[in-house]
Amino acid sequence: MMLAVLALAVGCSGAPVPTPPPPAGAGRGALTPAAPASASASPGSAPWRALAPLTREQLTTSLLSVADLPPGSTIEPDSSTADPLADSVADATRRYPACAPLLTAIFERPAESVRVTYVTGNNTLANRTEVGLASFPAGRSRERFDVLEQAVYGRGCTGFTMNADAPHARVEPFTPEATEAPAVGFRLVFSPDVGSQGGFTLVFLYTAVGDNRILFGTSGDTTPPPVLRTDLVTAQIHRLTTASG
Repeated sequence: MMLAVLALAVGCSGAPVPTPPPPAGAGRGALTPAAPASASASPGSAPWRALAPLTREQLTTSLLSVADLPPGSTIEPDSSTADPLADSVADATRRYPACAPLLTAIFERPAESVRVTYVTGNNTLANRTEVGLASFPAGRSRERFDVLEQAVYGRGCTGFTMNADAPHARVEPFTPEATEAPAVGFRLVFSPDVGSQGGFTLVFLYTAVGDNRILFGTSGDTTPPPVLRTDLVTAQIHRLTTASG
């Protein structure tokens, strides 16, 4: 879902982008991005947890179930098999090497990974949260997290364009609320010409749990900006931190 939305935003600047109502969780159960962090900001004091790389089956078991979500929520499994933006990602990485950790975090599909979309309200962008769980060889998770943290909070990556026809994506860091595991939060803010009068924003939260990671993502109109649900984020992080490796 998130890649399809991003493809729409960066590849079809004249295409209409749905303008959703404010998220159902806004003000309650919602993770509201703070003001952009300073160059010295860090994701917080959450301890680095030891959890060995999980298999795809174990990652699948670690996903939330419908019973864990707010009443009336649904789950949509990911059915994509190819990345429509692969060439654009490679090109953007060459032109913006400081943004490579961020682009990798968003687009990579490790061999051991699963991805679903939680729909926590009516089926609009702001009510859809994509969650991707993945595992890496021992030690690579910490390495990836450190370079992403520097790219986002150290302001190594402040913006990029995917290709010549795409609008510019401004990168804005935000400090998430306290989590059980280290996390990096950032937004991609696109100019209004992507089809929404208020602009268009993607919100991501990258959480590292030992040799595994969770990537949360949601999207919506920039005014007001989309937010991640605190209850969903907290529950999914806890489910992974308590998994047996």
